[in-house]
Amino acid sequence: MFIKVRKWKKKNRLLRLDLKYLMKIMISEVQAKEKVRDKKWRMNHLYKIKTKERKLQVFKPNLAQQDLMENRTSRDFLLKARQLGMSTYGLIDLLDDTIWTPNTNSGIVAHKQDKVTKLFEIVTRAYHNMPEMLKPRASYENRNELYFPDLDSKIFVTMDLRSEMVHNLHISELAFLQKADEKMTGILEAVPKGGKITIETTANGMSGRAYEEWDDEKSEFTKHFYNWMWEVDYRTNTTRTMEDLTQEYASLAVQYRLIPDLIERFKLDKEQLAWYISKIHRHKDFVVQEYPSTDLEAFVASGRNVFNKSDLDKHVPIDPIDRKYGDLLIWEQPLKGFQYVMGIDTSEGVGGDNAVIEVYNAHTGNQAAEFAASNVPPSMLGTIAINIGNLFNKAFMVPEINSSGISFVDHVKAKYYNIYYREVFDKTTKEYTKAIGWRTTGTTKPMLVNTLEEAIRDEGISINSKAMLKECKTFVRSEEAGKQGYAAEGSHKDDRVIATGLAVQGIRYIPAFKAPVSQAEQKVKDYVSKNKLVSSGMDEEEASKIINRRNRPRYSIRRK
Repeated sequence: MFIKVRKWKKKNRLLRLDLKYLMKIMISEVQAKEKVRDKKWRMNHLYKIKTKERKLQVFKPNLAQQDLMENRTSRDFLLKARQLGMSTYGLIDLLDDTIWTPNTNSGIVAHKQDKVTKLFEIVTRAYHNMPEMLKPRASYENRNELYFPDLDSKIFVTMDLRSEMVHNLHISELAFLQKADEKMTGILEAVPKGGKITIETTANGMSGRAYEEWDDEKSEFTKHFYNWMWEVDYRTNTTRTMEDLTQEYASLAVQYRLIPDLIERFKLDKEQLAWYISKIHRHKDFVVQEYPSTDLEAFVASGRNVFNKSDLDKHVPIDPIDRKYGDLLIWEQPLKGFQYVMGIDTSEGVGGDNAVIEVYNAHTGNQAAEFAASNVPPSMLGTIAINIGNLFNKAFMVPEINSSGISFVDHVKAKYYNIYYREVFDKTTKEYTKAIGWRTTGTTKPMLVNTLEEAIRDEGISINSKAMLKECKTFVRSEEAGKQGYAAEGSHKDDRVIATGLAVQGIRYIPAFKAPVSQAEQKVKDYVSKNKLVSSGMDEEEASKIINRRNRPRYSIRRK
C-alpha cells in the first residue's frame, strides 16, 4: 500500500512513502502527509550526520541551531564559537530547500579547498541516508555538486561564484576567506532579491570583511551571536569548590585580559567554569578567539591589542555639538582661560591615510574637537591647523614631523608660535639643541603608545569620538617592518590614535597650571564669598571690591 506524499511539478513525478516506514515511525497516513510538508519536522527526522563520537545518527538541532531556526531572516550573519555545528545546520537547511523546492539552486562558499570537500561530504551524507522513498534521483555533474534532474534543482560547494545564479547562499568562515572584499562583490550579486543569504564565521581579529560587516550598523544582515555557553556539553565534572574556581579564574582574567565579572554576568555554574578554565590553560591568549563570551571579545586579535576592551568601554562616544572648516567636529566650545593641545598626524593628501588633528582640553582631558580628512596635503593642513589653534585659545601644537610632517612644519613655523620643541643631540657640537615637532622612532613610538594606553585606562583623557574608539579597537602590536612595534590591524587606520597620542604628550609637556573655572562656576563662588563677607558686617561695596581683586589673573597660560 502506498500514499502520495508530494507531487513534483517536473514531469508530474510522485514520491511514494512505504507504509512500513509510516508504521515504523508510528504515525497515520494523513499525519505523514502533514509531517513531510513541515520543514521543521523534516529537519529533525530525515537527515543524518556524523557525530563527534563517530556515530551516524539523525540530525537533531541543538540549542543554538534551534534559536537560529526560530529567529532567522532572509539575510543572516552568524558569529559563533567553535564546534557549535552551525555549518552543519546551514548545509542541511540548504539541502532541504533544494530537495523540497523545484527549480532551486543552492550554493555554499568555502574559504579553502579542503573545506570544499568536507562541506560537500556533509551534504552527500545527509542525502544518501534519507529514507529511500523520499530521496529524489540525483546525478553528479562534478564531485562537488548534486543535481536533481527531476526537480531541475542543484546544490554545490565552491570557493567562488562567478556568473552563477543561486537562490540560497551559505558563506562559511567569511573571516578566513582570501580576498574577501573582491569575492563578496560578485558572490552577493549572484543572489536575486527574493533569495536567502547566510554568513557564518568564527572571528579572526578586528580587520577584514567579516568584522566590517558585523560592525556596520546599517548592514542588511541580521546579526546572531552564539557564544560557547550555548553548547550544553561544554562543561567538566569537578570536585573543586566554586570559590576555588572563582579565585583561579580571577587570576587568569588579569593575565589574559578576560572579562573580570564573567561568572556573575553569565551566571556560570562550576562545571561550566571548570571547562572554560581548562580551555584558558590550553589556548591562553587565543581562548577569546576560539571560545568567545561576547561578540567584541570574539573579534579581539588575542594578545595583540594595545588597548584593553574594558578600558575602552569607559569612554562612551557622543554626538558633536558643532562643525567647522568642513571636517572639524566639535564636542567642546573653547572655554575662556583654558589651555588646549593639538596632536597632529599629517598625510600626503592623496586619499590614503587621513590627516588628523585631535584637540584636547589640557586641564580636564576632555576631547574638544577632531579633524580628519584623506585629501588634505600638508600645506593646506597647516592653514587649517593654525585656524583651529587660534580658535582654541592659541592651542599648544604637537605635530609629528616624519615624512609629510616636515612640509607641514615648514608651513606653520613662521606663522604660529605655540609649538612643541624636542631636544636633539648634535654630534658635531656635542650639545643639545631644540628642534620643532615630534619625531616617531623605534624608541619614541612605544613611549607615545604606552602613555596613551595609560591615559585611556586611567581616564586621564575622555574620548568623545566614535571613530577614534574604533581605531583603538584595531590598534595592535605588530612585527611588520617600519611599524616600530605598533600599527593598525589589516586595512584599518591608526591616524587618530597617533594624533591623540601626540596630544597626550602635549598635555604632559606644558606647565601644570591650576585649572581655571568657568564663568558660571566663578559667579557661584563670588556669590557665596560676598554673602559671607556681608554677613560678617562688611558693606556690599567693600565686599565687591575684595571679590574683584581676587579674580584678577595671576598668570598667563602661554606667552609669546
